[in-house]
Amino acid sequence: MEDECRLCRGPVYPEEGFAAGLRCYLCAAAERQAKKYGLTIWRVNAILRAQGDACAICGESPGDAAIEGPSYWQIDHDHTCCSGCARCVRGLLCMPCNARGVAWYENLDEARRDWPRMNAYLSGPPAHRPEAQVQWLDLGRVRGREGSSSAAASDAFTTAMDRHQPSPSPEQ
Repeated sequence: MEDECRLCRGPVYPEEGFAAGLRCYLCAAAERQAKKYGLTIWRVNAILRAQGDACAICGESPGDAAIEGPSYWQIDHDHTCCSGCARCVRGLLCMPCNARGVAWYENLDEARRDWPRMNAYLSGPPAHRPEAQVQWLDLGRVRGREGSSSAAASDAFTTAMDRHQPSPSPEQ
C-alpha cells in the first residue's frame, strides 16, 4: 500500500524515495525549486494565480525540466539583487522566456528596450503585486502541474518574439 502525497494527495510509492517526506516525485521537485529561492509552494501558487496560471511573458503553459528535476516553471529573479532570494523573485516563466527572453532583453541597450509587454513585466513583476499574496485558495496542491511540452512553450516564445520587432537604435 502506498502513502498519500501531502501536497497533491496523489500516491507516493516507496521506490520514488520521497516516502519519508510524504511527497510524490513531482511535488518534491517543485518544493526543492521553491526553497532554492526562499519560497513556499503556497507562495509559488499565489504568484502563479496572480499571473493567470500562465507564463508572465508569453502567456503559455510551461513544461520543461530543470536541474532540480521535473519543473513546470522557471522562477525568474532579478540577477542584480543577489543569487536568488524571495525578495528578488519577479515571476514564473516558461523555460524559453526565462532563458532566452528575459536574459536577452536585459542585455540590450536602454534605447533598444521597446517591447511593451517585457517592459511591463520588468517594471511591475507579478510577484510584487498585491494580488500575489498568499490566500486560502493557494494552500494545498501544486498549481498548474499539467503543463505543456517544452516544444509548445518554445513555439509560443518564438511567436511572441516574432511579433516584436525592435526599432533601430539611434546610432543606426
